[in-house]
Amino acid sequence: MLPYITFMGRTIAMYGLMVLIGVLAATCVAVYLGKGIIKTEDIIFSILFGTIGVIIGAKVLYLTIEAPWIIAHWDDLMNNKELFMHLLTGGFIFYGGLIGGLLMVFIYCKKYHIPIFKLISIITPAIPLAHAFGRLGCLFAGCCYGIHYEGFGHIIFHNSPVAPNNIPLFPTQLSESILNFIVFIILFIYAKKRKGSKNTLALYLVLYSIMRFFMEFVRGDLIRGIYFGLSTSQWISILLLGFALWLFFQKPKNAS
Repeated sequence: MLPYITFMGRTIAMYGLMVLIGVLAATCVAVYLGKGIIKTEDIIFSILFGTIGVIIGAKVLYLTIEAPWIIAHWDDLMNNKELFMHLLTGGFIFYGGLIGGLLMVFIYCKKYHIPIFKLISIITPAIPLAHAFGRLGCLFAGCCYGIHYEGFGHIIFHNSPVAPNNIPLFPTQLSESILNFIVFIILFIYAKKRKGSKNTLALYLVLYSIMRFFMEFVRGDLIRGIYFGLSTSQWISILLLGFALWLFFQKPKNAS
């Protein structure tokens, strides 16, 4: 689509730009929801902690899934600096980022004695908002592309460094972006009514895990692994759905 743009003589990656916009928008939403509940600086710093966890977690899961290929091509990686750098800088899996981000927020809460679910309920609606912008970045870059599809709404890449070019594909990136925006609206309304509720996180995990499970069937990049007919992300979706349902039925208590 449009992997890069040029601004004032500088080349800017659209994926990175959209992720940055998403994080900024998400931070503004979290600060708004947290007024009178959590200190603004704690919201901002917890998001910074979470962002670090997202990057690490997304990369670790990607490298874990790619481990067989890495082992098989280890000599090539050691002798090809460009290939090695591509492995380090490219390839991130959202579920790894989600788990890593939430873990870092929990660590932040424990370290600074902040009620965990109060902060999580504020940050959670911001997650699908940031993710929606991130998927628009995927659309521009061509990653996370869909299966071959010639029906209504198909997209064709002509200069993507990642997706198959000049072939009609299912618009997975755009579809998931729209769905994430819808989930954001639902969670935003819910969070305003149920401030501090652990069920905000549970509701997000239910909605996203179901959405992601079915979206995987129209994904064309099988790099995420296939086990017993299901991708790695589908297995994680099943586990997270179970965890979310368990969380829903837990008796409310003050976590800190």
